Amino acid sequence: MSSLLAIEASTEACSVALLHQGREIEDFRMLPRAHTQFILPMVAQILAEADLSLSQIDAIGFAAGPGSFTGLRVCAGVVQGLAFSQNIPVVAVSTLQALAQDAVVNRQISDGDIVLPALDARMDEIYWGQYQIVSGFAQAIIPDSLRTPESIQAMPDGGRILGIGSGWAYQSRFSLNRTMDVVDVEVYPRASAVLRLANREFSAGRHSTAELAQPVYLRDSVAWQKS
Repeated sequence: MSSLLAIEASTEACSVALLHQGREIEDFRMLPRAHTQFILPMVAQILAEADLSLSQIDAIGFAAGPGSFTGLRVCAGVVQGLAFSQNIPVVAVSTLQALAQDAVVNRQISDGDIVLPALDARMDEIYWGQYQIVSGFAQAIIPDSLRTPESIQAMPDGGRILGIGSGWAYQSRFSLNRTMDVVDVEVYPRASAVLRLANREFSAGRHSTAELAQPVYLRDSVAWQKS
């Protein structure tokens, strides 16, 4: 049974999660502009809690973006350093996919339901995703994108439809063609969801080497800004 570590730092929130012997544990904190200070101590703490060393980790999953320019850069840098030190494979996970995946647990949604994760990208734009739940996992309907609120129009067909994430603060400017079942703006990506997605990918042999742990910005010039 594999032991996986996951790190998420794409928004004001920061989290680390661990899968070991079938048990998941997570450390989730709101840490605006303080990720650099806390990520490595959080990793050390969660490994110590499980009585593990980094060398015993089989893979590291991380939220590659989109999200805060600074947060993504810090996360990727930490993951690269940890992975290089012990020759550990890495698994990159979409931040928006992790948001959608978290809804599987916290919203108890079913296969066929649609989750529309959105993050505030500043500059009057949003990071937008469309995911459908298939066999308990969030599967992309279209690629993640950077959009203006006015460009959000036709919704995909499916079961219930949920909108989650800070980008839904712009909902009044969307042109939706169907009624939303749930909208929750106060949702942040979590390492626990990254962990589940990364474990699935790693188990299927889809992983890469440390040097390929690179952020996905969608817009390279977006720097960290506090809400």
